[in-house]
Amino acid sequence: MDKTATPSTGLMDIESFDACLQAVRRGQWQEALVAYQDALDSGEVPDASARLYSLIARIRSEADATQAISELDASMVSGTAARVDVRRLVVGQLVRDGSLEAAVAVLQVLVEAWPQIIDDRRLLASLLGRLKRWDDAIAQADAAARIAPENVGISGARIQLCLQAGRVADAAQIARTTLDQMEVADAQAHIWMTALIRNGDRELAAHAAATLDHDALPNEKTAAAAVQALLADKRIGAAIIAGERALEAGHEGAALRSALGQAYLERGSHEDRTVTALGHFAVASELAPGDVRAVSLYGESLLRAGRYADSIAPLQAACALAPQLEHTRAMAARAMRYAGRHADAAEELLTLVHQQPERLRWQRAAVAALSQSQRKEEASELYERYLKKRADALPATFAEALAQLDSKLDTAPIPQARLDWAWSMRRPGDNIDYAQWERAARWGHLVDYLLLDWMECREEQIEEAMTLLGSLDDAEGAFAPYLATGKGFVIATAHVGPMYAGLMTLELLGIPSRWLSTTPSVTRASYSPALISTADQTEAQVAKECLRALQSGYAVCLAVEGAPNPAAPRVTFQGQEVTYSSFASRAVHRLGLPSVFYAPRWENGKVMHTIKTLPEPLPGEDVEAYSIRWQHAYFSCLREHLAGAPENLRLSGGIWRHVTSVDRTEHVSHKTVHEAATQTRTYNVETLDETD
Repeated sequence: MDKTATPSTGLMDIESFDACLQAVRRGQWQEALVAYQDALDSGEVPDASARLYSLIARIRSEADATQAISELDASMVSGTAARVDVRRLVVGQLVRDGSLEAAVAVLQVLVEAWPQIIDDRRLLASLLGRLKRWDDAIAQADAAARIAPENVGISGARIQLCLQAGRVADAAQIARTTLDQMEVADAQAHIWMTALIRNGDRELAAHAAATLDHDALPNEKTAAAAVQALLADKRIGAAIIAGERALEAGHEGAALRSALGQAYLERGSHEDRTVTALGHFAVASELAPGDVRAVSLYGESLLRAGRYADSIAPLQAACALAPQLEHTRAMAARAMRYAGRHADAAEELLTLVHQQPERLRWQRAAVAALSQSQRKEEASELYERYLKKRADALPATFAEALAQLDSKLDTAPIPQARLDWAWSMRRPGDNIDYAQWERAARWGHLVDYLLLDWMECREEQIEEAMTLLGSLDDAEGAFAPYLATGKGFVIATAHVGPMYAGLMTLELLGIPSRWLSTTPSVTRASYSPALISTADQTEAQVAKECLRALQSGYAVCLAVEGAPNPAAPRVTFQGQEVTYSSFASRAVHRLGLPSVFYAPRWENGKVMHTIKTLPEPLPGEDVEAYSIRWQHAYFSCLREHLAGAPENLRLSGGIWRHVTSVDRTEHVSHKTVHEAATQTRTYNVETLDETD
């Protein structure tokens, strides 16, 4: 507070407490106190007003104003002039000085005296929020809303306070009931949409965003929130249009650029991913170099565009801004791996292992990185610990583990977009109930990962899992002609069905085979000689191993849609872009070997096998023409498989990895905001840990 005495201006000539009042209004604190004491000495008896102004002078001049503030009471500020002076001379200065607790105490006196003044309650709510006294803050804002329910500013403040307090459901409820106010909220309009998005009311948030004039938005925050709301409801085209129009209107900011970049990523064409989205993220990171979201999005987009070395710096910067973010550090490690910096990648992943010792995903990745950086002993030790942790979490028998799957179906981490895409590919006329279909699809997802767990962690009990295998006679007969030639052949598979049962099948049939696998090469499993590890080798090394195996008479099993490279080429399949490698078809053409499509499938509770011959090169056929023909045949077989029973989908890895949601822009109803506000819709947004 200001403790400097001001020069005398003749106020001592006024023989009443009025001299104190006038000195206070002029900011002459010491003179005011002298005048007050003189009036007391002359025998005058102070009324509530006189005591108030002496307290104001003390609050403004004393080193510790706590005692003076405690002497304030509502009777002193019952007059309009007194209230105005306290707001101006005390509350305002305390806030400017950062003495928020003191300002709150004074405001509470004002609110007691003037309970219908909403400005006092609103300021009190704001200060309580800054002090993180959330319950008190929200109570004051709610009280103000009861006094002035149509006040847009108060509604916005209530929503904002609830969001800051972590009471998202309460914030969304206020947003729903006051949604008509958003249209006139001007600079605060983004608060309504943010509350609805965070609470999962995405359809309603998108309806609200759609009502706005995107050529005349009040600020960048509202523009960014509108793009986010439309995108959250999968109105991808509308989100892009809204964002671009906001930029054309002169709005600029990291949040808007980031939201718009994500909209282009969601649309997902090659140009969208590698050029347009990347450009928006670059601008966002320049505008807000301290915004971890903007910087990490820029780095990750560079990585997925194949600019591995360029992506490292922004991803490392994001890690420095938020060391606890697992995904960003994992992306940095991935960038280092593909840039050839294997030792650095290993260190980043070991950091993740130390930060999150229970997250087994990072242990598997760290094993691969250690192995690739020639730290084989460390890799082997970590891998053994990793397998033991997984084994310890498994039931005693495979039958018990299988029986537990039903209780895990609802929590299986499968993005909704994958389920939607798979549902669209079922056979025409299939009248299966959706809920039933989805449960079967989720079961198929979980059981394949159970097979992987059993193979890797309970190898000594692998016979228990083999009870799921049906008759092998058909598979043996289908492979017999290829084995009879004594030459190698390509088995083209995909991330569908109980794919891990395929390795067991070929082992039981005695087919000399090699499988591409993400299993690190340090594994000591009995089947490890049959694996070609993609986890700790470069693509060139993997390709050479495959060719050597084929030339040596092995059947080489390749999931041709499962390229792990983040910048792997993609092709269009059934309306989605999926990764695809032409290596298999080119190897067949180069070596003159046969190839088959292979997919394990469930039939009456047992694993059966789809095996179909793929085309051979025609005499004189050029490799490009053949590769296209082979690709068409492969995807025809895959399409037929996907139309079948839902438990044979698997829904993870390969073709499923980059599935995006269908753009709902042209398919949403044109309900008014009021109609939409009466409805709610729940979305289950999940991420999937890929281990394939």
